[in-house]
Amino acid sequence: LNLHHPTFRHDTKKGALLFNSGYDANLSILSSIPINHDFIIMDELVHNSLIMGIKMSRMPLDQVLTFRHNNVTDLNRILESIKMIQQKRQRKQKGNVHNMGRKRNEDGEILIVVESVYSMDGDIAPLELILDLAYTYQANVIVDEAHGLGVFGCTNICNMSLQHKHKQNHKRNNKETDKNTDNETQFVKQKGGTGVLSAMGLESHPALLAAIYTFGKAAGCHGAVIIANQVVIQYLINYARPFVYSTSLPPHSLWTIKCAYDTFTSDDGDILRKEVFRLVRLFRENLLTLIQMIRNNDDDGDDDDDDNVSNEQILLPSPSPIQAIMCRGNESCIRVSTILRNEGHFVVYPIRSPTVPLGQERIRIIIHTHNTEEQVLQLV
Repeated sequence: LNLHHPTFRHDTKKGALLFNSGYDANLSILSSIPINHDFIIMDELVHNSLIMGIKMSRMPLDQVLTFRHNNVTDLNRILESIKMIQQKRQRKQKGNVHNMGRKRNEDGEILIVVESVYSMDGDIAPLELILDLAYTYQANVIVDEAHGLGVFGCTNICNMSLQHKHKQNHKRNNKETDKNTDNETQFVKQKGGTGVLSAMGLESHPALLAAIYTFGKAAGCHGAVIIANQVVIQYLINYARPFVYSTSLPPHSLWTIKCAYDTFTSDDGDILRKEVFRLVRLFRENLLTLIQMIRNNDDDGDDDDDDNVSNEQILLPSPSPIQAIMCRGNESCIRVSTILRNEGHFVVYPIRSPTVPLGQERIRIIIHTHNTEEQVLQLV
C-alpha cells in the first residue's frame, strides 16, 4: 500500500512514516528532534500531545516559549529575543577550537510548533505568515494537520475564511515546484481534502520541517503519518521511542486509511465538504442572529459585564466544523451540556479547565455531514 500523502507523491525528497495515532506521532517527533541547545516556540493553544512530546525531549524547559494564539507579531518578538541569545552564544564560542567541525548548530536550532486548525477554537493558523517569518530567522516549523486533513484542501479554499471569499491557490514560486509539471503533479494539485498546507500551496516551503496528518478525525480511523524529508524520516525510524517500541498498525487499519484517503480526495469528498460547510454557515448565521436578538431585547438597564462582550466572544469565530460557545465556569458548562444531551439528544461536550484556561470553558460542537438541516436548527 502506498500511504504517502497524495500531495507529496511527486516529490522524491519527501518521505512518510506511519504511526499508531496522532498522539504517538507528536510524541515521537518532539521528543526526539530537539536537543540541549535548541529553542521551541509553540502557539499557546497547541494540543497536549505536542506539549507532552516537548516535555519528553532532551532540552531544558526554560528554552520552551509560547506565543499568543495566532499572533505573528508576538512570534516575531520571541524570535528576535532568541536571536539575541544566539548572538551571545556565538561570541562565547568564537575562537573555541573544540567547536570546530561540529555539524550541529551550537547556537541552537529554533522549532516553531503550530496546528493548522485548532482543536478547541476551530480557527485556522496564518501558516504562510508563520512559515515566511520562520524562514527569515532560519527557524523550522512543525505543523499538526489533525483537524485540517479531509476538511480543507485545494478545492474548498473559500471555506477557510468566514467571509467566504474565493481565494486562488497561490503555489509558491520555488524552483523545485516549478520543475514538477508532469501529469501526475497536475492531477495531485487538484485534489481536495489534503489539508491546509496543501490548500495554501505551502507543502514545499523551505521552513517547513514536518507535517503530521492524523487519521482519527475526518478519516474516521486509526493512525497518523509524518511527512518530512528523508533525513528526518530516517532519524525518526532510529530515535523516535514511541515508534521504535510499539507494534505497527494491522493490515485492515492500513486499508481503512487508504479507503478514507480515496474518499476525501474524490468528487464524493468534495460533495461531502460542500454539505458540511453549508451546515456550518447555517449554524453560525442562525445562532449569531439569535444571540443578537436576545441582547437587543435585554433592556433592563443594568450594568452587566456581558454588555462588553462581543457576539464573537460568545460564539468563537471559527470557519471550520469545530464550533465553540463560551460558557464560563465548569459547573455552568456541565449543566448546559447535560440539558442539551438529555432534552435535545445532542452529543456535545463540556470543555472545562484545565483542558482550556480558567474562564475559557466552552461547549464544543462538531458539525458532521450526516447531520441534517433540521438538527442544526433544533440545536440553535
